[in-house]
Amino acid sequence: MISNYPAIVLVTVLCLATSRGLAAECQGHDLFPALKSEAPAAYATIEAAASAMPFAQGKLFRLSRAGTKPSYVFATLHLSGRRITSFSPRLRAALKDSKIVALESIETGAVLRQAIMTDRPEWRRATVAGENQRADRLLDKTDFAHLEALAARKGLAKSAAREFKPSVLALLLDLPACAVRLSGAKPYLDEFVADIARENKIETVGLETIIEQLTVLDALPRDTERDLLIAILRQADRGEDVIETMVARYAEGDIGGLLAWLRAAEPIPGVAQAQIPPAFLDRLITARNHRMRDRALPFLKRGGAFIAVGAAHLPGKQGLLSLFEKDGYEVETIE
Repeated sequence: MISNYPAIVLVTVLCLATSRGLAAECQGHDLFPALKSEAPAAYATIEAAASAMPFAQGKLFRLSRAGTKPSYVFATLHLSGRRITSFSPRLRAALKDSKIVALESIETGAVLRQAIMTDRPEWRRATVAGENQRADRLLDKTDFAHLEALAARKGLAKSAAREFKPSVLALLLDLPACAVRLSGAKPYLDEFVADIARENKIETVGLETIIEQLTVLDALPRDTERDLLIAILRQADRGEDVIETMVARYAEGDIGGLLAWLRAAEPIPGVAQAQIPPAFLDRLITARNHRMRDRALPFLKRGGAFIAVGAAHLPGKQGLLSLFEKDGYEVETIE
């Protein structure tokens, strides 16, 4: 019965979803050259969207306002690897000199397991699909069989494809095996930032809880949930290319290009139905930008804050940097 879905399963899958980082180097190829040559119209659309975004370039930004110590905003990726976690002396100094470090969430590992076990009914409501949300009701038989096979390849029970909400499945299944962190592997970038903060005895806080990140995706239209699952399936065979494209944009500081590509109608040349639905991304990125802005403002007012959140949350008119600018902060690109 769905209502009796074991809490230990919720613990396992949610810890898997928040324990990402390159277990071994992925061997994919950056999709941008292929888009430019094989789908020039799609590439031009991505480039135009990126070039129109405020704060499209950079990874470290300084926020200044008269009367308070400057704060910093740092773009992260929820991945690991040398190209991602190689910090410049200036970045390390900004982090070590901060009074408080704010991440998207600090609920990982044992903290997350305890949160799930403390309120099992709430976590079931956030993760387990209702009757009309089940993937076997949204997909045709062929696609659902592929979803079950994909879940099995990711180490989940076959029943997970039927039991979990489409948005939860998307978060669990969107990365290839090479990008799922194994025990003892190097920490992903967000955790790396948190480790440095703890080593320097800097207070570390989360701007959201994991359950808030899940529930913001609730009540999406059925068509959106279906299209989301189909996109995850269509992207699955090119998962390592997707990872390399993200890492390449990040390494270049092209966070606007990263966001424009995530929202692209054709993110993978020649692969139909691979677009992540805009309505899903509006919830996953834009809606959360406003919540994180509201929760970060008290730290910025105190001064000396270091805000580290996913790179896709920073650029654009509804990105965090534009929102902070509207709140009266001068935003300066540092690197």
